[in-house]
Amino acid sequence: MGRSGAGKTSMRSLIFANYSASDTRRLGATIDVEHSTVQFMGDLGLNIWDCGGQHKYLDNYLNEQKESIFGNVEVLIFVFDLETTNKDREYTLYDECLLNLAQYSRDAKVYCLVHKMDKILDSDQKAAMVETYKKALNKRSDMFQPGVYGTSIWDHTLYQAWSQIVYALVPNMATIKRHLSNFCRLTDAAEVVLFERATFLVVCCTSGDEDEPQLEKYMTISQGIKHYRNTCTEQTSPFRSVHIRTRAYSLFVEPFTKSTYILVITADPEIEPAVTKANIDAARSHFAKLAD
Repeated sequence: MGRSGAGKTSMRSLIFANYSASDTRRLGATIDVEHSTVQFMGDLGLNIWDCGGQHKYLDNYLNEQKESIFGNVEVLIFVFDLETTNKDREYTLYDECLLNLAQYSRDAKVYCLVHKMDKILDSDQKAAMVETYKKALNKRSDMFQPGVYGTSIWDHTLYQAWSQIVYALVPNMATIKRHLSNFCRLTDAAEVVLFERATFLVVCCTSGDEDEPQLEKYMTISQGIKHYRNTCTEQTSPFRSVHIRTRAYSLFVEPFTKSTYILVITADPEIEPAVTKANIDAARSHFAKLAD
């Protein structure tokens, strides 16, 4: 949900339809509501409603169609356009959406994406802008506690935000993460990441160290692998796996279960690549029961 031109369809096409950032320039304005269903992590199907942001459609969503639009919602994603010349109107639209959401889907989660952050070059200014939105949105969100992220189709931030969104949707995520941590420990891996197969969004990650996993790094890897996979497809050469070995580490990206890929990084030079691949193969059937 969001005003016309905010970038809603571009981000959906980038994440779920394998568009490149430059390809999204060809997309036209969304007419009314575009429905799409995406199979995600086994039996989890995402029904995505991309609502056109022109005034005549917004008025219809918030009045005549409000029960249809806001009923049975699991997640509302509101896209704020950093380039808007009418920020007050955006906030008013957000308020009206939350009023309807509170009436028809009180348990829904809310995420706010401050989009087109590439227009701000300074990292400190970016952080300050997102913080400004966070404070304003928290004050007006009442019963909802929105997750607020700065995003751009030109870097990893969009993948980071959407990974957080899908993380909240997978029902047995805590179990998957616990088993992934056990796999990391038993195989002496430095880092392990589970990606959703079609989108390459990060499902969950774990680290052998006490430090928190470096999410930003994984999002950059996710974006890079998806770009590489799309390039392979364009060259009619199907993407299968990635293996990189240096003096400091070995990195493996392998198909794992029917709906996931796995990234395993080892930092011990004594661990042979064949051993790591054998460990991945051995764990595949176990994780298929959890993820598929």
